[in-house]
Amino acid sequence: MKAGPDLGQSVASLSANASYFLNNIQQYQESVSTIDTYRRISAFISEKLSGVRELIDIGNGGVFDYDTSLVTSITAVDVFFDDLTPDLLHKYFPANVRACQGSALAIPEPEGQFDMALMVMLLHHLAGGDWLTSWHNAQRAIDEAWRVLRPTGRLLIVESCVPWWFFQIEKPSFLILSKLVGSVLSHPITFQFPVEMIADHLRRRSQHVTTQQIAKGKYVLQFGFKFPSIFTPIQIWGIEAYKPER
Repeated sequence: MKAGPDLGQSVASLSANASYFLNNIQQYQESVSTIDTYRRISAFISEKLSGVRELIDIGNGGVFDYDTSLVTSITAVDVFFDDLTPDLLHKYFPANVRACQGSALAIPEPEGQFDMALMVMLLHHLAGGDWLTSWHNAQRAIDEAWRVLRPTGRLLIVESCVPWWFFQIEKPSFLILSKLVGSVLSHPITFQFPVEMIADHLRRRSQHVTTQQIAKGKYVLQFGFKFPSIFTPIQIWGIEAYKPER
């Protein structure tokens, strides 16, 4: 895994994400298939895949939150894929998937190649040294996904978002919480945004942006643990944007 000064995501955050998700592929596969909230997410995404031939799944994490058989060809991108063994690739990656080593902040694919770009629970993992850098990272990842889309292609973001009131608490608490989480848990630090911030950034590029709330089930994952959803303010949103013709 490579990290450089051009990447706003901190080296510590990159390393923690790569290590954590490499070592927990099986756990996340099981969570996606068994926890009710993620089954709903899978159904939501699968409905959006009709007619898609070339899909790029950015920040894939070795987990497919949808029916991969609905797509002709999938390019899955993440920062730890060079470390996957052939056995893991064979076990977790369907035959129509190409695993690609790379960062969401600098996608190693040419411009205008894909019918659809997908980001599932990615943006909050792009933590920088503070909340503003984290937001810049999220914007950069969105812009990179937009770059590799063909004209008339679609970007679909499925993200856990927080309400504005929680965001105002989260911002000044980020540094303290990041140190606390880093000292107690192996899970990487995250930072979540209101859905309006993500949608507004996309509206600078497209007149066709929609948001749809995906109803939570009884449980969600919080820092890798199964957690009752009633005790968290997060909501799951699907944000979709169409890239205009040139």
